[in-house]
Amino acid sequence: MHPRTRRALETLPPEARAAAEAAIVRSETYRAKPEGQAEQEEVIHKVREEFRPLAIDPEPAEALAALRAERERQGLSLSEVSEQSGLDRATLSKLETGQVPNPTVSTLRALARALNKRLSWLLIDEPAGAGR
Repeated sequence: MHPRTRRALETLPPEARAAAEAAIVRSETYRAKPEGQAEQEEVIHKVREEFRPLAIDPEPAEALAALRAERERQGLSLSEVSEQSGLDRATLSKLETGQVPNPTVSTLRALARALNKRLSWLLIDEPAGAGR
């Protein structure tokens, strides 16, 4: 049982706690059976279909690709950049592989600073109706 679940159960009155614990046991028992596993997989599939992961915007993707190229050009590992930027190594890897769909400006700045670079933003006119 997850520690948060255990802590939440501890706050319940005795009768409610017993009922919740019994429901958890029933649920765990059902999920251990093949039909429970199949149902759980079906629910996960439906949720993933309905709530597809966000795609990264092209502009941050280009910036991240340039930052990765710069890191590689400098011969730095993700661990070294992690130490310099204060960003977790796993997060850096996810950023570089497009697994973070909406990185924050502060994250991009920290990554750029670790590479002795500065982000530059431009505001460019779009052709009429292009952004609508």
